[in-house]
Amino acid sequence: MSALYQRARPVTFDEVVGQDHVKDVLTAAIRRRRVGHAYLFSGPRGVGKTTSARLLAMAVNCEAGEGERPCGVCESCRLVQAGSHPDVIEMDAASNNSVDDVRELRERTMLSSIRGGTRVWILDEAHMLSKAAANALLKTLEEPPPSLLFVLATTEPERLPPTVLSRCQHFRFRRLTDGEIVGKLARLSAAAGVAAETAALQLVARSADGGMRDAESLLDRLLAGGESITLQRAEDALGLPPHERLRAMAEALAEGDLQGLLEQASGLYRAGFAPRTLAEQLARTLRDALHARLAGTPWLELAEDDLLRLLHALDDEQERFVRHDDLYSLEVALIKARNALRGNVPAAFAARTASDEQPTLSGRGAVPQAHAPEDTAARSVAARAARAPEEPAPGDQTLDGRTPDGRTPDGRTPDERAPDERAPDERAPTDNARAAAPAGPRRTAEPTAAADARPRQPERTQGEASFSWHAVRSKADVRLKAFLAPARVEIVGRTIRIAYPDTNEFHHKQLLMRLEELRALVTDVAGAAFEIEVDGPGGGPKKV
Repeated sequence: MSALYQRARPVTFDEVVGQDHVKDVLTAAIRRRRVGHAYLFSGPRGVGKTTSARLLAMAVNCEAGEGERPCGVCESCRLVQAGSHPDVIEMDAASNNSVDDVRELRERTMLSSIRGGTRVWILDEAHMLSKAAANALLKTLEEPPPSLLFVLATTEPERLPPTVLSRCQHFRFRRLTDGEIVGKLARLSAAAGVAAETAALQLVARSADGGMRDAESLLDRLLAGGESITLQRAEDALGLPPHERLRAMAEALAEGDLQGLLEQASGLYRAGFAPRTLAEQLARTLRDALHARLAGTPWLELAEDDLLRLLHALDDEQERFVRHDDLYSLEVALIKARNALRGNVPAAFAARTASDEQPTLSGRGAVPQAHAPEDTAARSVAARAARAPEEPAPGDQTLDGRTPDGRTPDGRTPDERAPDERAPDERAPTDNARAAAPAGPRRTAEPTAAADARPRQPERTQGEASFSWHAVRSKADVRLKAFLAPARVEIVGRTIRIAYPDTNEFHHKQLLMRLEELRALVTDVAGAAFEIEVDGPGGGPKKV
């Protein structure tokens, strides 16, 4: 018994689903009797290329008088459908791709038509022809014998020589939409007397990826049981995890329920589903949630940006499943997706980022500003400014009867009182006190809280070189920048210490080979020579 896709093959152009841009041109050429001598049909598999080639062969040999051709009922049309028409030859180029095969084809093209119609050669998988075989076919394509039609079908037209492409009328077939596929599957299910859920047919259409033949093959498998086609049956037949379980995983991600997420993943893995399939189907579920969010009908409580982060995180982990398709890889992918959603950053990455973006450093005795000690006096001033009220509360007085701003109970400030009425700490210092006071830097007005909140730059003395390590990295070439990326850099005085972790032996060795280049770059940026000390797993410290 033949397969469903063979029994459901169209017998007229009207029955072909989609591909209107091809059908309209071919039917017009047939109606006006202006059919060319060579056609090239290209496109994905299972979208109607070979079917259209057979319909074209039926049309040019149809025995119907008036009306649309092909009729699909005359003897010639039935012979083409059965594959037994003597003037319609189908050849698979994958197994007949040698020069001898093409030479035999050329000799047979010189023969006359047996039934008196048009001889049609359908060459499937034409891209499999060898270069020599394609060149041998060129002369026949350029100057074919009378009443001869060539139809080449291929999924990879770019592999055909340009000389072959230039001698054919090229029609590009497109993938079918899910709606077009579901419509035909519903008609086939009704003709078989089997009820089918729309959701199940939509799942079959999505799995077919735009190919009608693949969709019909999947439907044939579901119809074999004779039972109603439900979504669960379709998922079981396709080997896909249940849609409800995938939604539960997506909701666990959205809620931050890591335990529930890992339990769902482990349960599906124990049920026999491949980790890579689970990750792909979870990504598809999140993509559906993104489309629902964009359409204004969200079912997952996640913003658009959060859904994009999850999709990027899962996509980045697809390469892991190529090496290890196990439960551990699946759990790592899910944990990274959860971290991407919550904004968690690994400690090593955070440390490397801080090292790459460290601020300007001073040449002698300087430390990275991110770790520089804060000015204690400035911090205390800022704290006092933050705690001090705008206006003193009425009646607030200290033990000596003054208010916090120094006013006496009668409202006078210290400057308004006589010197003998001032408190000892408010009196001006005498000459002897000035002489006894140690010499020191002149004090300026106390800075405001906002000014003290800013980080303080290290003081630089005259002749001291200062530069930014970030500026050094930005001026380095691509390779040197890559070798410096995993390193931890510390600048002490006029020494730059570069240390590599044990996992970056390759980067360490490569930098050792380019130390002179790095030293010249540092000198150019800083304007002074620095000693560079490099340490790592490839050997002991090395200085230049």
